[in-house]
Amino acid sequence: KDGSIAQIDDIVLKKVCAALAGWKQEGKPLYPISVNLSRSRLDDPRLIDNLTDIVDSFGVDHCLIDFELTESATYDNTEHMLSVLQELRARGFKISMDDFGTGYSSLSLLTRMPINTLKTDKSFVDTIGAKEERREDLIVIRSIIALAKELGFTCLAEGAESKDQIDRLRDLGCEIIQGYYYSKPIPIEEYDSKYLA
Repeated sequence: KDGSIAQIDDIVLKKVCAALAGWKQEGKPLYPISVNLSRSRLDDPRLIDNLTDIVDSFGVDHCLIDFELTESATYDNTEHMLSVLQELRARGFKISMDDFGTGYSSLSLLTRMPINTLKTDKSFVDTIGAKEERREDLIVIRSIIALAKELGFTCLAEGAESKDQIDRLRDLGCEIIQGYYYSKPIPIEEYDSKYLA
């Protein structure tokens, strides 16, 4: 509410870029990292240049930064939002929509958004592969996966916590799955030593 989200977003982006630059220098494998982009910032006329300047100051390839918008956040000026996202894509950044299926995005807007990845909300994954699996949840998540593929997006399912969920999501055609089954959030030092050593 006080506007400090822009500063927080920039701090996180700088930390991500510093980590990527360090790993690059050490010759470690690099993977894209998602960084939140608050919709409240989209009216900032310096936003695109500011984000680009931060990433470039660390010498990080733009394709390693995935700006993630939360679907549940509303934004009144759709055309402006689309132009900002298109410019970020044109500069080589990746764009994801987070929590898809829980917010305000219309399907017609989705067809116009220049996104790389559609992230299905955890609420749809919770009952998948479980004893209490609901047919309705299965229909929705199967439809989201099919929709993402038809529109040329990568589909990512959030919140998988069991092998049964992983297997079920794979059977449904989901390309990328994240969740506690693989790892809970960990400090960057632990990630570095555990996965990049």
